[in-house]
Amino acid sequence: MLKVKVCGLRDNVAEVVGLKPDYIGFIFYPKSKRYVAELPAEEIRTIPRTIQKVGVFVDQELEEVMHKAERFQLNYIQLHGHESIEYCSTLKKMMNIGVIKVFSGNRLPDSGLLAAYGDSIDYYLFDTRNESYGGTGQKFDWTVIADLKLKKPIFLSGGIDLDDLERIHERGINIFAVDVNSKFEIEPGFKDINKIERLLEARKQICDVSN
Repeated sequence: MLKVKVCGLRDNVAEVVGLKPDYIGFIFYPKSKRYVAELPAEEIRTIPRTIQKVGVFVDQELEEVMHKAERFQLNYIQLHGHESIEYCSTLKKMMNIGVIKVFSGNRLPDSGLLAAYGDSIDYYLFDTRNESYGGTGQKFDWTVIADLKLKKPIFLSGGIDLDDLERIHERGINIFAVDVNSKFEIEPGFKDINKIERLLEARKQICDVSN
């Protein structure tokens, strides 16, 4: 079944958790409009284990990332900056934690570089580029990943909306999960619960037809 990640949570976390998406993302990058700021660690730590907690970081010190991962009991670290293969590998080995590496922009690095990250991460995430890192609302060019052969599964982000699940399915784009953010919120950090419900229902219908 296609997985769903809701990213950029901050202001109505409990409501989103109640919908039971597969992954939820919290942005720990201070310059983001969706920075978690003073969100209590306990609110994140007590999220049911059936939902995977993802922390989003951008070119931050390894020690800071590891501290936040432990404090908030994160399941995955999503790296949205220029983190090296060595950085990703060190994080996985020292924390025994999942790593999602983001590659932004509709012109991806060459296949050799993408392949080189394969042994140091758990997932690739492809997204549009924005200096605020996340939630641009701009559509990612799906054609650039259509023929990729990678070692690890793909999260697809970048302006995904309700109608896109059906389009992705129809085009046969091989992805593990969709990652939604700005198209599913009322304001930065405050998610549109009704729209997320509709997204999860659309995912269910597509998967039921496929089976």
